[in-house]
Amino acid sequence: MSAKIKKISFVLIILILISISYKIGYEQALAQTFKIKKFTSEDLTVFFRVWNIINNNYVEENKINKQKAIFEATRGLVKSLEDPHSEFLDEKQTSILNQDLSGSFGGVGMEIGIRKGILTVISPLEGTPAERAGFKPGDQILKINGEDTLNMTIDEAVSKIRGKPGTEVVLTIFRENWQEPKDFKIIREIINIVAVKSKMIDSKIGYLKINTFNENTYSEFKKAYENLERQGADRFIIDLRNNPGGYLHIVVQMSGLFLDKGTIVLKEVQRNINKKGKREDMIYSPGPGNFSKKVVVLINRGSASASEILAGALRDNLNVKLIGEKSYGKGSVQKPFIIDNKMLKLTIAYWLTPKGEKIEGNGLKPDIEVKDTLLESTSTDSILDKAIEVVKTL
Repeated sequence: MSAKIKKISFVLIILILISISYKIGYEQALAQTFKIKKFTSEDLTVFFRVWNIINNNYVEENKINKQKAIFEATRGLVKSLEDPHSEFLDEKQTSILNQDLSGSFGGVGMEIGIRKGILTVISPLEGTPAERAGFKPGDQILKINGEDTLNMTIDEAVSKIRGKPGTEVVLTIFRENWQEPKDFKIIREIINIVAVKSKMIDSKIGYLKINTFNENTYSEFKKAYENLERQGADRFIIDLRNNPGGYLHIVVQMSGLFLDKGTIVLKEVQRNINKKGKREDMIYSPGPGNFSKKVVVLINRGSASASEILAGALRDNLNVKLIGEKSYGKGSVQKPFIIDNKMLKLTIAYWLTPKGEKIEGNGLKPDIEVKDTLLESTSTDSILDKAIEVVKTL
């Protein structure tokens, strides 16, 4: 080999070594900068040992399913966060979650969540089998068709409650002050949600009931409001009771009807990847804010998520009175990550009101606390009666 070729070979080797060193150094620097927590083969030793023992010794060999084992292990990984809103979903659950909020589906018509580790009714939706069966916010769902819900995720429960219209589902419910649980046999129906209902209460007061924040809510609300205004309404009652929420961009758009452009609607607290602590982003009103400021808002334990955002934004910015019961306390953002035909639904942020009040786990406390007698199946509506009294003074 000539001296020239040897020299070129030596230079190439040096360049390769520099490249490898640079790559290793870069990855180490990246991991240090972003504090990436990496699994190593040593970390997974116990998992593989358990898998091998099962694979070689479990008595019912036909029940050993590698794909199911991987799915359940991944789901357990997400459960280790102890966050009821972060979940790893299978194909069926992903399909259910992807159903558009403005669409229809076979079910019983209620929003559910997890409270203190127990599957709980957030709110039954108006005009649905769940409402007609008498379900109330706060009801605990102990079983679905006889299956215990203790370690069931929200989306697992939804997939079991929903089904073909005309079929039956049995829900075992426990309610505060009951001596024992009760079984409710409910026939599933096609659930179509009416976003907004409205009426005149008297010659000056308009009433707007928002049932959900879907793609139709903004246009329906704006149309209903303007119709009430034409009828002479100059002050309004916005009823967010038993509204489980919906799309963030819709509630921000709606807030702009009351709040001037550039007003803070909410604060979104996210993980700060580059630095210690959290990053706080502001979400602002698009305006024009030309709707009447003579407004009161009704909330109860079934008001959640987007409902709490609108209520908090109007209260903090316009001093709008919240009347009723403490809200549910769902103030977090979940981002979907599609993995094959499955989905990781992960909490990536918390919502705060414009004045910095954390909604998640706390809820909004009403300015004027009134027990919701409608939840007790009485013929009177104590919260609405109080709202009429207050709005007349504005």
